[in-house]
Amino acid sequence: MPKTIKYNQLKHPLSLPRIQTYRTFFCSHSEEEVYGVYLWNKILCGAVYPLLQACEIALRNAINTPAVNRFGDYWYDAINHHQFNPTSNHDDRNYTKLVQNLERARKSVVFKLNKQRQSNGQPPLPQNHKPDFNLVIASTDFSTWEYALHHCHYKVGSTDFIWPKQTKKSFKNWPNQSSYVTQTTVYDIVSELRPFRNRLSHHEPLWKGVNVANEVQALAFVNQKIDKIETLLNIISDEKARYLDVQKLLVHARYTASKEMLDRCRYRAKSKTLSLKRKNKMRKFLNELSLDGTPKLIKVAGHRFLIEAV
Repeated sequence: MPKTIKYNQLKHPLSLPRIQTYRTFFCSHSEEEVYGVYLWNKILCGAVYPLLQACEIALRNAINTPAVNRFGDYWYDAINHHQFNPTSNHDDRNYTKLVQNLERARKSVVFKLNKQRQSNGQPPLPQNHKPDFNLVIASTDFSTWEYALHHCHYKVGSTDFIWPKQTKKSFKNWPNQSSYVTQTTVYDIVSELRPFRNRLSHHEPLWKGVNVANEVQALAFVNQKIDKIETLLNIISDEKARYLDVQKLLVHARYTASKEMLDRCRYRAKSKTLSLKRKNKMRKFLNELSLDGTPKLIKVAGHRFLIEAV
């Protein structure tokens, strides 16, 4: 980071405890570098967010659309589930949490509709009103779909359980021939991504709260989560993953989660010096840039540029 900035004046607006988290983890860094790492995490959150958002929307549509087709709107009132049974280790807590989440979303929609109606001089809707179900689904949070994927909703041969009756319709690309293994795989990925999403939404360090001891592990951890997002998108629909790749969102996220980008933010990056007079060297560099697919930092005539192939 440039030394022209007065970092001691940033402590109050940025919150000292928040900066201290970075200072503790990157303990060998200078004050300027710590603030650079803080900005890097901000940029990293911004690069990963569109992937998680696309993943969440794809997941809720993959579960909700077939469920609506089978049970109708407000399908959570119609589905069956395993009751709690210590012998078989089934836990209906996840069914309860699923219903609570969807009901909370419904009440939130009714509350917003009533605020609009109040401003228009209209009488309020009753608290048990069932609005357009699409509005309810759009108001759910990520944990809703983790609860929906739990095995308490899985029973072979049953038409009133969600799974595995609609597994093939929800997940076009089964990762395993067994519907049960597929179910477990998807559930495990979603369970892993949920706390990661929570850290991102609060702009906390994305590796916070996990067994990560250094920056190499932190970079590996974030990249592993990006891989999980891509895997889940491909299970739901490989077209969705290809769609995101049109604008290189996956490539951009992985580059942002690289040591090269981290070094740029903490002003440790080393640029490659090029001369516009050396056409062969420039042509070779541009060819490598196109094949590699990630931006490169170069220096030409004393000025630094970030170049990206499109």
